[in-house]
Amino acid sequence: MWIDPVDSAVTVADWVVRWFRSLDLDPRTIESYRSRLRCHILPKFGDMPLGAITALGVTEWARELERDGYAPSTVSSQLNLLSMLLTDAADERLIPFNPVRRRRRRGRRSRRAVPERVWATPEQVVRIAKQAGVLGGPIARLLIITATWTGCRWGELAGLHRDNVDLGRGVIVIDPLVGALHKSGSMRWLGPPKTRASARTIALPPFLVALLREHLSRHRYEFVFTTPSGTWLWRSTFLRRIFRPAVDGSDASGMKAGCEAVRRGLTFHGLRHSHKTWLIAGGAPEIAQARRLGHHLDNRVIETYSHVAPEVEQRLLDDLERRWHTAAPPPPTPSPGVVDGGAGRAGCPPLRHGGGHPTAGPGSSGNTAPTPDREWGGAPVLPHQEHKIAPQSDHRRSNWECRKPLRPARKTETKGFLTMWS
Repeated sequence: MWIDPVDSAVTVADWVVRWFRSLDLDPRTIESYRSRLRCHILPKFGDMPLGAITALGVTEWARELERDGYAPSTVSSQLNLLSMLLTDAADERLIPFNPVRRRRRRGRRSRRAVPERVWATPEQVVRIAKQAGVLGGPIARLLIITATWTGCRWGELAGLHRDNVDLGRGVIVIDPLVGALHKSGSMRWLGPPKTRASARTIALPPFLVALLREHLSRHRYEFVFTTPSGTWLWRSTFLRRIFRPAVDGSDASGMKAGCEAVRRGLTFHGLRHSHKTWLIAGGAPEIAQARRLGHHLDNRVIETYSHVAPEVEQRLLDDLERRWHTAAPPPPTPSPGVVDGGAGRAGCPPLRHGGGHPTAGPGSSGNTAPTPDREWGGAPVLPHQEHKIAPQSDHRRSNWECRKPLRPARKTETKGFLTMWS
């Protein structure tokens, strides 16, 4: 196939500009592509004509990245992106073929041993959660417990709306449209979870129902896990200031909080891996594990024709409950007002018309911030405080088009439940 030499003389940098204009991808994917191009591909190939790139040159570049200490997954991602660029260039008849696709694989198949992913026992998770509570308060503690005993991803919990917590049924729902918090640069928005299978309903063990009910009874914001001012959590901030010191210890994290090392190397996603490990150890069927974690099974026949019977799910929940009581003290007993009071969804206080901040009861100083007085719960809900903590909001829930951070609540006049969440 004849290629015009003038077309082959187009540089990689010039082609990238044209190529980016044709992309219609998630902002996070675009950001990832820009980072890889800026840090690795353009410094090496940016000024080079497309027709001058050879399979041998790409192989030498890959070996350079490996010698510089980059992980095999990082090297592979760079090669894949370069291959996409060159494949589209070949489709536009700028080069005769993609040299990366014809790159022969030489040498050993595996150069590095893949380390086993770090996971934690229930006792270790409880210790980590306690230390996280010292650093970040009750919400940080409950977030770690919920992540480990449900297997949810970070974005699924950071974007969990209290509408999707049904404590009457003992479940949380990962919404297919706005079930996860996404981030790109400094922008955050609600969107679909990672995969179609990730939109699911997760049954909760009884102890976690009690913890969430106690939390939601005093939590006045519409999302379950937030900062003290009601804004969405930043993952990087949470990991740096709370999770890593609670896991690796204060000394390893450069903080002076007096935290001991519990399970060095454990990541937040490792909590999900720990949940999977517990399910396997408890004898949960593969289909039950997949449904709970939002995974697809490789065996499509099993995935299509297998179902999770109620008794199977009950055994799974009993095993998770047992692991909690073995590792931690008994959960707090909710106050009668939390169990019996209020209409609507269990665990959520009834909405008070008029919005604004909660009104303190007689003789109160007006400060509604909870003061933890139990190991796994916060301040009890006093009789004069019941029904007076309403979720606060000043933005539309399905705001993925706006892609703006959630700000603290303002006093607004509302006319009811639908207006509150609209």
